[in-house]
Amino acid sequence: MRSWQTKSASQQSVREIFAGPVTRDDRQLFWLLAGLVSLDVAVAAYLSLFPIDAGFLYFIVGIMFGASVLIGVGSLRFKHHYSAAGFFWFLASIGAFQAWNIVIMWASLLSRWWTHNQPGYHIGIGAIVGLIPLVIGIWKLGQKLTRPMSSSNRSV
Repeated sequence: MRSWQTKSASQQSVREIFAGPVTRDDRQLFWLLAGLVSLDVAVAAYLSLFPIDAGFLYFIVGIMFGASVLIGVGSLRFKHHYSAAGFFWFLASIGAFQAWNIVIMWASLLSRWWTHNQPGYHIGIGAIVGLIPLVIGIWKLGQKLTRPMSSSNRSV
């Protein structure tokens, strides 16, 4: 076996990282994800109520910018505040959310659901469908946070 194929004892698999313990500080990641939901709903509501040409682009760029800011905030605080499992759930939730929204955008454009002659609420409906992976990620992280933590996993 080549050296690049070996796994050191200190490396964890993705499954082990996801299953790892979380700390009390990881609740902030939960609220950052909830903030992204709020941003998604706010931008979708605005673009649904006040439709503009190419509103879907404003929507996609808005949520991508918001997600980038939240990832930046989380990354700056990761080393000293968050557990690897909590931060991994945070990144995976945002990544799945962004990928799913790109799929929805292209499906909506190709099906002509999001075109200039369609009503504005189509963006709102697409945004609600786009929240599915983010809501699942929030739910899973919330479950991990509400499980009783052993005293060795708690942060003071």
